[in-house]
Amino acid sequence: MTKLIMSALLCLALTGVKAQQLAAPLQKNIQSPQVEKNGAVTFRFQAPNAQKVLLIMDDAKPRLMTKDTGGVWSYSENFAPDVYRYTFSVDGTVLPDPNNPCIKPLFKRALGQSLAHVPGPASLSWELNDVPHGVLSQHFFKSKLIGDNRDMRVYTPPGYDPKRKEPYPVLYLFHGLTDETSAWVTAGRENIIMDNLIAQGKAKPMIIINTLGYGAPEMFDPATGQRSKEAYQKNEKLFVDALINEVIPMVEGLYNVGKTKKYRAVAGLSMGGGQSLDVGFNHADLFDYMGSFSPAVVLLDPDFNKAFPNLNESVNKQLKLAWIAIGKDDYLAPYDRKFIDWLKSKNINHQYKETEGVHSYQVWRRYLTEFVPLLFK
Repeated sequence: MTKLIMSALLCLALTGVKAQQLAAPLQKNIQSPQVEKNGAVTFRFQAPNAQKVLLIMDDAKPRLMTKDTGGVWSYSENFAPDVYRYTFSVDGTVLPDPNNPCIKPLFKRALGQSLAHVPGPASLSWELNDVPHGVLSQHFFKSKLIGDNRDMRVYTPPGYDPKRKEPYPVLYLFHGLTDETSAWVTAGRENIIMDNLIAQGKAKPMIIINTLGYGAPEMFDPATGQRSKEAYQKNEKLFVDALINEVIPMVEGLYNVGKTKKYRAVAGLSMGGGQSLDVGFNHADLFDYMGSFSPAVVLLDPDFNKAFPNLNESVNKQLKLAWIAIGKDDYLAPYDRKFIDWLKSKNINHQYKETEGVHSYQVWRRYLTEFVPLLFK
């Protein structure tokens, strides 16, 4: 019970987002999600006039909910300890859980994805433990290259010392398409993972930067947004330009971090995984380490020779680590396997693994846990 209460308090602290009052007037006794000690989870949604309500989760398998006489739809299933994204499809309209304050926001969208935490043993890297904790900060700035006001999230490790003689290393960690800068905290639990790894002596104390992954944010404007190949390529180019010319200089001005490549790493998931490949391989003069989790290489140029025009064996002497991983059942796996074959054809050093799982934070939290201890050796 203590873990369940702690989980609920943690969700409130991490998101700061109130549940949307989307359904009919809520019954006072509705609890959703209801998580039991044995991993049984019951999801509930009040919609007395709805004809069909589905529970949608990361595996994309619609789960049909059933309605009781009070108009409350419910679904129960046992889940392994983890954190799960979910929404409800109510007669075709996708909504988060109005009874759950734990939400992962979406970029330029009023609604987000709800999060259900099934607590597990303290050995799981994303479980909150009694260890020293780092600090989460948020900075706002005007991007002159992109032309908008945006934010940047920062994790500083426990005991961060702005006057320490040895500067801190930095991991620039990118989110996925439709996410925004808080995603690696709300759903990825990066700060908890880092606190635990540092306390266990498995990772060096480092700073993590979560910057907004959109060089062309107009792609998401209602009615006028465009998702063409050209739009994605513009998005990618301006994102990389802003990272190199605005974000990195700003970080190095605000924090006690190293200003050479041996102090820098880059990683990301999905769209951010593709961005980390772009930044890591095309700018190996700026970074020593690169990690790519379920990379959306499809958002780069489909001709890899154009996406990485200067990539050759010389990068093997510049990049200390190129680490790539994806779930076997991820819908992006076929594209990533082609990319891996292309890297092999060019004799580019890399580590590649496929694990169980789909396109979800269940794999990405584990990848972060495995990748971070490899950095800054």
